[in-house]
Amino acid sequence: MKKTSIEKPQEYLDLIAANKDKYLYNDHPSDGIDLFCDDKIEQIGWHACTFDFLQYRNLAAFMEDNCDGELVFNDHPMGFNAYAIIDDASKTAVQLREFCIKKIKEENTPADELDDDQIEAMEFFGLKI
Repeated sequence: MKKTSIEKPQEYLDLIAANKDKYLYNDHPSDGIDLFCDDKIEQIGWHACTFDFLQYRNLAAFMEDNCDGELVFNDHPMGFNAYAIIDDASKTAVQLREFCIKKIKEENTPADELDDDQIEAMEFFGLKI
């Protein structure tokens, strides 16, 4: 992703208001990232987050480093604020899903240690239990 720093907080707030219908997520200092605005990507995030090692921040970091789009941020002493706009939601969903599957496989949690939500997530990602 292209990364754009906005120095003045008011300019950042104006941009976020103008782009609220376009951004995939808003990273706010008090809430962090709590959902993705694209339904398909949100479903991936919802299921991935049943595992402690895959949280919204991890998923956003992956997208910021590997997907096409723009991350606009204001790194202010009172807290980091950012939002991301992706170029192609379908392509990003495929990339994110593959990332999650890879991480779940790497973790290799024994089936008897999975809770019901994690079992559902495994099924969602098409992984054998």
